[in-house]
Amino acid sequence: MVVAGGSTAASIETAALARRFGDVRAVDGIDLHVPTGSVFGFLGPNGSGKTTTIRMLLGLVRPTAGEARLLGERVTAGAPVVARVGALVERPAFYPFLSPLENLLLFGVTAGEPEAALRGRLPGLIGRVGLEGAIRRPVGGFSTGMLQRLALGLALLRDPELLILDEPTNGLDPAGVVEVRELIRSVAAEGRTVFLSTHVLSEVEQVCDRVAVLDHGRIVAQARTADLAGGAGRLRIRFDPGVDRDGAAILLRGGGFDPRPDRGGRDLVIAGRGEAGSEVIRLLAGGGIFPAEVVAEREGLEAVFLELTGASGGAADPRPAATDPGAPP
Repeated sequence: MVVAGGSTAASIETAALARRFGDVRAVDGIDLHVPTGSVFGFLGPNGSGKTTTIRMLLGLVRPTAGEARLLGERVTAGAPVVARVGALVERPAFYPFLSPLENLLLFGVTAGEPEAALRGRLPGLIGRVGLEGAIRRPVGGFSTGMLQRLALGLALLRDPELLILDEPTNGLDPAGVVEVRELIRSVAAEGRTVFLSTHVLSEVEQVCDRVAVLDHGRIVAQARTADLAGGAGRLRIRFDPGVDRDGAAILLRGGGFDPRPDRGGRDLVIAGRGEAGSEVIRLLAGGGIFPAEVVAEREGLEAVFLELTGASGGAADPRPAATDPGAPP
């Protein structure tokens, strides 16, 4: 596992957090550290355990082992700390005949918020998520994207210190995606922590300070986004037909490099050593092997993600059945 750059103050911490569903290890002993005030990306293929992890963080699913802490407090079912957290995990069921203003007012009052204070700040909140033009329209006629915006408004309703978002741009058009990106930036600028689970890797590169990659229930990387996505890049070595690639690989290993075949074995790639082109050329030339081209490439988050996860894909996260003894009552 790749781990880099820890911090003492954390809004989310887990220690050996695990969850089994029968014989399936949905989450397999993960240690997360989400610094306070950061925008933290949580990535993984379908079925990697992201949603199960988020449900444990919110006290909706009990861990099989380990523990989670939010804002310094241990998470249990009904823990008071959850009230300091705004979450978008699945789109909530809004009342279709009520407007966004009426829906959020009802949710807020039910949660114990003073009605007068809510009425004063709800118009601004609704405008912040881009629904000011539909503030009094029944939500039953809303598009998927508009409902997603309203769900974001609900996540922000109680002025949370920590925001946990699971695929917040689902159903949004490109303009809406940009607006959510700016919303996340503005929330972070206010000193809040944002934990963002998404499959849109370009968004992660643009807004996240740090990132963790989950695969088959295990964290395979956790680092600053810039370090994981860029770092020293990689070096691609191309050869003309007939050149001894196997001999080149042996020479490179002897020089302390770790070359891997790529593109059907036609190229050799050295990860994390994009700055070492001249050294590689000298090493190969000393052994009488001359590459056609040596190119430094920036891997980018997508390439790193695919390499770490093996582009594994998979089914959706397992969910607790009604008979699951570990599911909360």
